Amino acid sequence: MRTSPRDRRRCPFQDCPSHRKQRSRIVIHGRYRSRRGPRLRLLCLTCKRTFGTRRGTVYYRLRSTREAFDLAMRLQVEGLSQTAAARAAGISVSTIARWRERAAAHARAFDEHHLAISDPHELQLDELCARGKGSPDETWVYGGLEVWSRLWAAKYVGRRTKRSTRLFLAAARKTCGHHADPVLVTTDPYVYYEPELKRAFGLNCVYVQVENLYRRDRILRTESKLVFGSPHRYAAAKARLEDGRRPNTSYIERLNLFIRRSISYLQRRTPAPARKARTLSDALDVLRCYYNFIRPHLALRFGKVTKTPAMQAAIFSRPLTFREIFNWVPPPRRKSYGIDFTVRPAREYEA
Repeated sequence: MRTSPRDRRRCPFQDCPSHRKQRSRIVIHGRYRSRRGPRLRLLCLTCKRTFGTRRGTVYYRLRSTREAFDLAMRLQVEGLSQTAAARAAGISVSTIARWRERAAAHARAFDEHHLAISDPHELQLDELCARGKGSPDETWVYGGLEVWSRLWAAKYVGRRTKRSTRLFLAAARKTCGHHADPVLVTTDPYVYYEPELKRAFGLNCVYVQVENLYRRDRILRTESKLVFGSPHRYAAAKARLEDGRRPNTSYIERLNLFIRRSISYLQRRTPAPARKARTLSDALDVLRCYYNFIRPHLALRFGKVTKTPAMQAAIFSRPLTFREIFNWVPPPRRKSYGIDFTVRPAREYEA
């Protein structure tokens, strides 16, 4: 496990040859003046270029303090609306919107680089309707939770279609990685989960559908059905569970409640223009990074220690802060034959 996301400093320039060698030689090269006082100037001995300590981070060329930026993001993940956060921080609403877009791009890069589950036990998937009352647009939030570590493994914002389900499960598969033991996947009876789970996970997956039967707005009983996976693999997957022996979707439903309470766009079903897929996806990216790496989870309390989902998944050994995440410098983008694989589709936003 790592103690900090900044174990070593790398050159922030994407075309520096040191990225191919997996080693950057950075030294102090004096200081330079800024509006808020002197700052360190660094030198990369590989490409012979100088840069400031904020180059490549969220705070680069920020015309405000880092404390104000961090405060605005903390207010956003605690459920305040964009207008309320602007009033509390003393910043204009348009500035809050630009800062959230910048923080979301950085949070996506941080998740892609650090988020990984070495040994997943149970994966629960569900969809959350984000459509406002009377709104013609159908926007859904796909969410995936690894139950043992409570890690928010994948998210996707888009329409409830087969293509959206395929991209969402591809993101979940990337987070879970390759493993020998079967992973138990539980969902609601959504029609596109069965073919796309076979496509994404293959035989290394035991898929169970869970259906809740309601009466007078209360759950009368729960029925589960093994869709694919042999009975002995299903028994092996259930033997690895530590949070109940019956298949259920209660943990992902609790995550959906947390998402609704933490994002002001989903608290009231009004047809607001902020319910666009890109705006909602940016807010979810910041919230997901906060949930996995910063916020201690009360279900992960062991004695006097309360862990974050990233600590339980053996990614980091302590809770992080927004300052540490935003000071992290992303690695260079992977390119092959002129194609940038980090660019997302024009109308879809995945984790």
